[in-house]
Amino acid sequence: MKRFLAALTCCGLLALPSCSDDSSSSAEPPSPTPSSTSSEPSPTQEAETPEEFVRRWVEVSNEMQNTGETEAYRSISRGCRPCMAVADQVEGYFEAGGYVKTGGWSITSVKLSKPGAKGRVTATVEVESAPTEYKESADADAQTLEGGSVIELMTIEPLGESWVLSNLEQQAQ
Repeated sequence: MKRFLAALTCCGLLALPSCSDDSSSSAEPPSPTPSSTSSEPSPTQEAETPEEFVRRWVEVSNEMQNTGETEAYRSISRGCRPCMAVADQVEGYFEAGGYVKTGGWSITSVKLSKPGAKGRVTATVEVESAPTEYKESADADAQTLEGGSVIELMTIEPLGESWVLSNLEQQAQ
């Protein structure tokens, strides 16, 4: 149970101080720059922008939690240990006949750093995390998590015409 709660913290379902496996982040500190509010690419745009990736990642994460299907989530979260722990837990619950029911994250703002080493971008993402109900197995009692406001620090790295999430840390508020 404690392992699941720690893993869900990384997905923003709880508001706890930190989510990184590392005691110090290798991410460049963000120098916030306003980003566009549109997540829709223009007709001439081919490559996914960092903000579009962050919004897509949140959608994929929300879907993964509710369905137990982790393949798409894992493919865009390569290198993110906290993310893999969440995927393992969610997958395990569904395999045991349990579930996760949540509205997930709703993004309220995204602030992006300038690209750093190897094109890495740090996104400071403010989200509202919906209340969550989950069962660890078919025979387990349903548990609930309150949700609330969360600030996440996401390190993303370029991968072809898109991005991959390499680290996720919850920031203290």
